[in-house]
Amino acid sequence: MTFKQFYLLGLFGITFSVATYLFFLRLSHSNKSKQNNYYKEINQGLLFIIFAILSWSVVAIYKIFDLKEFSLSYIINDRILSSMNNLFLFLSLAFFPIKEKNIFTSYFVKKEKWVINVFIIFSIVICFFTITDKISDSFNFVSRLLIVGLDSVFSIACLSGLGYVLYYAYKELGFEKWTLTYIKISIGLLSLTQVLLPLSKMVPGALSLFYPHFLAFFIICITQLVFLIANYYTVLYYSLKNNSLAENNFLKDQNINSQDIAEILKIEIGYSNENKLFYLTIVFKDQFQKQFKETNENSKLLQPLLYWLLFSAAKKQNVMLTHQDVALAKYRMVDYWNKESNFKLNQELLFFNESGYFEFKINEENITICEKDFFKSKLSVKEIFKKYFICFVPQEIKTTEQLNNKKNADKYLLDNFEAFYKNILE
Repeated sequence: MTFKQFYLLGLFGITFSVATYLFFLRLSHSNKSKQNNYYKEINQGLLFIIFAILSWSVVAIYKIFDLKEFSLSYIINDRILSSMNNLFLFLSLAFFPIKEKNIFTSYFVKKEKWVINVFIIFSIVICFFTITDKISDSFNFVSRLLIVGLDSVFSIACLSGLGYVLYYAYKELGFEKWTLTYIKISIGLLSLTQVLLPLSKMVPGALSLFYPHFLAFFIICITQLVFLIANYYTVLYYSLKNNSLAENNFLKDQNINSQDIAEILKIEIGYSNENKLFYLTIVFKDQFQKQFKETNENSKLLQPLLYWLLFSAAKKQNVMLTHQDVALAKYRMVDYWNKESNFKLNQELLFFNESGYFEFKINEENITICEKDFFKSKLSVKEIFKKYFICFVPQEIKTTEQLNNKKNADKYLLDNFEAFYKNILE
């Protein structure tokens, strides 16, 4: 057995065994993809990683059975296989669950767009290799330099991107600086092999004598990379499993300690200019008639809070709301509170229902809406009142204008909403 055959068998054994391990690791968590989009994206990225590592296995098998001289056609086939490896590695970058936000990671926000762009780029690269093969008779040595050089550039770019993502992936899992430094060095050395190996074959002379040493160096570096990837996904899945168990235990403990709200005394909705937060405050009594005051704050004007604002304004105007979305609105309002508090609300406590017409049970004088002008300036507030505008129209006007007709209702909305909205929160 020659040194090169031994090297190729080693490359095949290492990459194929790691790819098999990752495949079974992914398989053991595949059911969670159907229940959780977070797992689905991680598993999708791992699938690309598996294909990338298997590409190295295919390269090893191809070279074992095709040990020809360094001909142009041999170079092209070799580079195409290398491009397939780079393709899958590039695709996987968008699916690493890292939180780092910068110019580079911004390309991963729209994952479908990233996948399409990567496929387009690599299709062009492979077409270039194929065209070069067709004109090889008059473009031989230069063709070799172009093909090998282009593939080396893409390989280094791919490894740099992968190293960058792996660095932050490990960092966000809590690994310390020595491990992060090891990642940097491993990726740097592997990138160096993408220059040394092609040069040792393309450029005749003393450098070619070191080709066997460069091969050994490469297989050491590739072993480190696949180890880092396999270790990352093992720790990631283990961490997610433990976090999930901890969260479930926390929720169980929270439910055990939670109490039901027996009576709502006051509601206040507003915006804190000091903290730049929207808030919902409820004064209530628990089941032991002890009084509490709690506040739910958020930096965004979320849809459930808009519904709280809508129902509060309707109560103050003695209006009952009815709409096909009211059932969902009520659920989201209650869920919005219950997620942040150990004191649990229920719909029966909060809403009065009269044949599908709903309003707050609490008296209007106990409802306070602060920063009214600020709320009215928000487009989302205006849109939700426009959606429920017909509920605020007096019954006699509905009858006179025949607003049960959609065309009439749309015209009335267009003509009267702006005047109505100016005084909505007064």
